[in-house]
Amino acid sequence: MNTVTRLLTRTRRLAGAAACLALLATTPTPVAASPAPADDLAAAERYLRDYMQRTRAPGLAYAVIRGDETLRHGAWGVDGDGQPMTVHTPFLLGSTSKSFTALAVTQLVESGRVHLDTPASTYLPWLRLGAADTARTVTVRQLLTHTSGLPQVWSTDLTDRYDNRPGALTRSVRDLATVRPIAPVGQTYAYSDANYMILGALVESVTGDTFGAHLRRHVLDPLRMTHSAATADEARAIGIPAGHRYYLGRPQRFTAPFDTAGVPYGFLAASLDDLSHYAVAQLGGGRFGDTRILSPQGTEQMHTGTADTGHGTYGFGWKNSTLDGVGTRIVWHAGATPDYFTHLVLAPDANLAVIVMTNIYGLPMDAPLSAGAFNVARILHGGTPSTATEDPTHTWALGGLLTVAAALLVMLGWSVTRVLPTRRTRTTLPARSRTRTIVATACWIAGCAAVAATATWLVPSFWKGADLAKLQLWAPDVGHAIRTVTVLSTALALTRLGITVYDTVRTRRPGATTPPGAPAGHTATQPCAPR
Repeated sequence: MNTVTRLLTRTRRLAGAAACLALLATTPTPVAASPAPADDLAAAERYLRDYMQRTRAPGLAYAVIRGDETLRHGAWGVDGDGQPMTVHTPFLLGSTSKSFTALAVTQLVESGRVHLDTPASTYLPWLRLGAADTARTVTVRQLLTHTSGLPQVWSTDLTDRYDNRPGALTRSVRDLATVRPIAPVGQTYAYSDANYMILGALVESVTGDTFGAHLRRHVLDPLRMTHSAATADEARAIGIPAGHRYYLGRPQRFTAPFDTAGVPYGFLAASLDDLSHYAVAQLGGGRFGDTRILSPQGTEQMHTGTADTGHGTYGFGWKNSTLDGVGTRIVWHAGATPDYFTHLVLAPDANLAVIVMTNIYGLPMDAPLSAGAFNVARILHGGTPSTATEDPTHTWALGGLLTVAAALLVMLGWSVTRVLPTRRTRTTLPARSRTRTIVATACWIAGCAAVAATATWLVPSFWKGADLAKLQLWAPDVGHAIRTVTVLSTALALTRLGITVYDTVRTRRPGATTPPGAPAGHTATQPCAPR
């Protein structure tokens, strides 16, 4: 009986195993879905061709990367010197440089030389800011996440200095002593280049090396970024070509010098090939090939947003958000200089990276240019591209300034061609009319001064408090329109003043007075002898 029972039990087990094997044989084995099938890659390339036309970009480079493999890349158009674009053509990275600075700092954190929650003044004893409490208490972590309370420093005296002399970065940070915080330390996210200027100086202080040299040794060379530049000498060696700015909506060639003082926040240079190596390291948890530049934990910490930006979060040099339309988490950063634009988007869950670089930039085109990499990522995730429009602020400001300039020109022409000629034949006006003329002239001068002041100080404030010099650098057509309005306002005021002075002088000349009782328009003359 026991033997029969054992046989029956064994038979049931064999039957169950056979049934499981049969089920496995007939059930399809799940395969990880590719986030970038060939059709999607082709669609992404077609989109970028159209994107290049719509943004009027003279040159563009792009790459789609999965893991450590470049699925597709390309370089189209010409650089600012008329040479064909290649994957080795250097671009200025703009604020994408901040993730490199954050990487350098995080490396120092992992080596134990820097501590995230230690005040930055521990490493920079000379640090001075507009509020003593901020300089004394702001931590390394708060600088990395833009929660220091410092405002964006859009003054030409503080950023875009194009200073390549020794000690340029230290000088730029010392000049932050006049910058007053806009919020208490650690409480509010406020994006500011000043944070990363200070971090760059911190790297120099801790390592005893220049920021560019340290970045070359610990980041750029390990990633084999051979067409990159972190110093003025390297920029000359790789030959960064001219870029372009928009002028009245059209590309205009523009050559700006390299800015050593600006490398930590926006002036690092790299080619598409270089930035692809960097993206591979980011997807690979800090590893590129056989080289590790950061631990997986450190990389994840950099990518994890902790500061609420209002439309996502900010980590260490990286923004975090959800890609609209597909719901995928993305880690990204875009950046611009006056003549270049770069955008790097990571989709960690798909192990995917998208890079889009153009050799043109303009403030009103920020959203359309930024849409490129986002839309490629959408296409690769089965979504559809979204539409981004130009910033209307630029259009309205430029249109308004040109309208005012035209009106000033008409009034100036009227003053010169109609008012002055009549003064040759008109005699002196009565005293009451002269007073009215003086008052009217004062009103003309006050009005012209108000127009010039509004154009010079109010219009630039539409762009985060930029000054005129900064606006002329980043939006040259608006900058030139402001200067035109200012010159015409001054010319009109001086013309009206000149007319009044001319009238006053004429009334005081001998023989130019109107005798009592004489009709207006007649001067006193010697009567003719009767005949």
